[in-house]
Amino acid sequence: MTENPYRLAANAATVEPDTANESVEDFFVTRDVSDGGLHFEPHRHDTDELMWAREGRLDVRFGGRNLSLHHGHMAWIPAQVTHEATLLGDGELMCLFADTRLRPPGDRFREPHVVAASSLMGTLVHHLRDLERPRAERRKTRELLTELIATSDVREDTLAVPRDSRAAIIADELLANPADQRTLVELAESVQISPRTLARIFIAETGLSLGKWRSKARLNHSLTLLKQGHSVEGVAAGIGYRTTSSFIETFRNDFGLTRAAYRRRFLV
Repeated sequence: MTENPYRLAANAATVEPDTANESVEDFFVTRDVSDGGLHFEPHRHDTDELMWAREGRLDVRFGGRNLSLHHGHMAWIPAQVTHEATLLGDGELMCLFADTRLRPPGDRFREPHVVAASSLMGTLVHHLRDLERPRAERRKTRELLTELIATSDVREDTLAVPRDSRAAIIADELLANPADQRTLVELAESVQISPRTLARIFIAETGLSLGKWRSKARLNHSLTLLKQGHSVEGVAAGIGYRTTSSFIETFRNDFGLTRAAYRRRFLV
């Protein structure tokens, strides 16, 4: 199901839709719900865009970077920046499109990047979908969201996905099944390259060794399971940890927060 005018046009024609009548305001929010994945081919807008996967995993490509984002991320895409996005599996994608005159102040908002998605920011994005709200209320809601975006932290914990086709296959398989226990040798054999080559590609294209990349992929997936209400024991087993205590320790060390603190701050 989609409320995204760009995707509706892609399904019907090759031209972009006229979004001028989406709202008499200078901003609007779209929503896409996927039960098997959605893909948006490379494109750009005259408006700034804020992309947020309320549910599921979002792969975003811009500026030669391919990033895998989770619920705690929002991707800031300035106007006229070409980007591509994929919502993997079952999920929900919400996008705020806004006139560039409403852009938060600061040079960093001239470039695409990823910001921290707090619970309040997610609530405000969802709130702005309601076109029945009074215009003054919607304007104040948008202004508050802009202030929060302006002061939000840049998220550096995004997971880069390798561009090399062989390594990308491995990355997709590990993201789809975080509990996969195959060794470096076994993974390399599955795509018919040497373990040394696979290890080199991951470091060169993601900045992480395969082991550290896999650990981060598991932790990112744990956020989805925690949001869905799974027990910590179930989450640990579901992402491949042999003991619950090792998962708890790794989570705290990587995110700098306990699970309870992370849930309060980010998991709306």
